[in-house]
Amino acid sequence: MNEFLSKAVVYQIVLRNFTRDGNFRAATEMLDHVRSIGVDAVYLSPFVEMDRDMDESGWSPRQIESGYHTPKNPYRISDYDRIDPEYGTDADFAVFNDRAHALGMRVFMDLVYLHCGPNNVMKDRFPDAFQRNPDGTVRTTQWRFPFVNFESKDVRRYLIGSMLHWIRLGCDGFRCDVGYRVPLDFWREAVAECLKARPGLAMILEGIDPAYLEDAFDAYYAWPWSFTLRNALCASGQHFGHVQGTTFPEKMEHVRAFEATMPPDALGMCFLDNHDTAADDWENRFDRILPVEAGNAAFVLTFLRRGIPLVFSGNEIADNALSTFFAAVEDLGRARKTVDWARALQPAGQKRLRLIRELSRLRHENPVFANGSQNWITSGEAQGTVAFERHLGDQAVFVAANLTSAPAEFPVSVASASVVLLLADGGEISANGLCRLSPYGFVVARSL
Repeated sequence: MNEFLSKAVVYQIVLRNFTRDGNFRAATEMLDHVRSIGVDAVYLSPFVEMDRDMDESGWSPRQIESGYHTPKNPYRISDYDRIDPEYGTDADFAVFNDRAHALGMRVFMDLVYLHCGPNNVMKDRFPDAFQRNPDGTVRTTQWRFPFVNFESKDVRRYLIGSMLHWIRLGCDGFRCDVGYRVPLDFWREAVAECLKARPGLAMILEGIDPAYLEDAFDAYYAWPWSFTLRNALCASGQHFGHVQGTTFPEKMEHVRAFEATMPPDALGMCFLDNHDTAADDWENRFDRILPVEAGNAAFVLTFLRRGIPLVFSGNEIADNALSTFFAAVEDLGRARKTVDWARALQPAGQKRLRLIRELSRLRHENPVFANGSQNWITSGEAQGTVAFERHLGDQAVFVAANLTSAPAEFPVSVASASVVLLLADGGEISANGLCRLSPYGFVVARSL
């Protein structure tokens, strides 16, 4: 197990969304705030050079549907080793990196290796850079981007060299976009090389294939868990296909069954929001359509269960702005699709901010949340609640939250006389061993 990740709170930044300026300089000025909420690692969505090709037949359907009429998609890359001028310079990145490290945070970056832009520099360097159809045409993904050819030794050397380039510039880990569709033998080779240069390198797979977690990756995307929570709150995420079961108990049983297939040391990255969900939810982002308490209940579960909590930029202030990563910085309408930092001054934002800081503190100060085992408590799931106990040595912590707008009550194996409340809002444990939760209520209690 990657010891750093087991304790970490990760924060995702999409530079275009994070600030009105949308660049490294503006993001650097926000790092003190990010650290203040207990973040240990900043994960940057792609900031390398984007393809400028104007042929829309090579744009993704989502890119076209966004209506921004720009070829510049962060996930359609033309040069893996160059920072896109939209975001700044190498010097700007160095300042960002140095500031994050000085504050005690690590920096992760997004690798997009399955596909690239049609004019990627590899095309001119290596004749076999792209995969080909039987008729010789370039084979493209469902997003209409060229498949990278991992059969090419030159391509492999170039991509591994790019990883080493960013490690030399201070990168501490990689989140690998659609990484489960990149050949596993490539990742094995790449990780072995990169670990020589950066012991402790964190590798996060956007995927759920256990084979990739045996010897190449430390963490996977906890899609079944994350989309089950999102679905319970507002029926979001169903279109991603990771929510199985009709009733909530059936969905939770699928989560448990899935997680049992993962290697014991692998960690799930747990999210309520990320760049994809925020863009796809649009008007239906959970903090737009639900009271702040709904997201708070889900964040309690996400922070304190086994895994890695991911905070998408603005989640900590209950940001509910429309969000898209397709709008270029120069687009005059993009500013209205950035984090609404004024929410930090409003009651909902202040309530979320206090909670995230407290959850980070609990996670960091109590080893049970990083290293403890987890036992699910299913007695309240028919009412839309999630509960579990974390155990480490003689320490046990009970966590429960209600994901519905109706009150819930269910039996648990602890009573009020035998616990100390660590955190609660609309939740309690009675003297006779009942957990009572108001709508979107939660309770965290340590056994005596």
